[in-house]
Amino acid sequence: MLKELLQAWRGRNTLRLMMDQLDQMLAHDRWMFQQAADTYWRQQDWKEVEAPLYGRDKQVNELERSIRREVVRHLTLHSPGEDVPACLVLMSVVKDAERIGDYCKNIFEVGKVFQYEYTAPRYLEPLKDVGRSILEMFDRTREAFRESNSEKARSVTNQFEAIRRKCDLIIEQLLRQKEELPTDEAVSYSLMCRHMKRVSAHLANIATSVFAPIEDLDFMDERLGGADSNSNNGS
Repeated sequence: MLKELLQAWRGRNTLRLMMDQLDQMLAHDRWMFQQAADTYWRQQDWKEVEAPLYGRDKQVNELERSIRREVVRHLTLHSPGEDVPACLVLMSVVKDAERIGDYCKNIFEVGKVFQYEYTAPRYLEPLKDVGRSILEMFDRTREAFRESNSEKARSVTNQFEAIRRKCDLIIEQLLRQKEELPTDEAVSYSLMCRHMKRVSAHLANIATSVFAPIEDLDFMDERLGGADSNSNNGS
């Protein structure tokens, strides 16, 4: 789908600029995710991470606004037609990229607030595996979008499905566990599961824009098996 839309806009500087800006958003998001996760794993001091992380989030928001302004201006100055679908795709994926930044802040805030030791490797190690998979998803998503590569995009959605299953299993285990796990630690693991699953779901949504029809954008997480559908409730 995206390849055909890009061919319709081939050679237009406006499109190239917006694509570059979206790639910058995802690069900032990846950095934010890495820093937030490192804060959660106690590999970074939250005091050193907080200011630059929130600074990156502002850059992500500014890029989103810039892309939206360019889309509106383009549609205003040019006759509607083949450009409209491409504009709709861009408006959708930049929102996903902006939401990823919000969930990265949520991850950071959990790491900042929970200041005790982690005592349950049976939860912590799978969560670390999920974090590593999400960093791979960032790289694949950026490549798939830049190259309009459907195969790479589908590999992102497959990876999301694996992450979704793993996060759901961790939550189920937390709810059923009878060990002496402190409540605040269990809540910390649960929140980390939710936030990482949402980051991966938004990456999957961006990837689906490469091969899926416009009407399926923003719903791929539900089609893949019921990730939390209230994705617009992050902060």
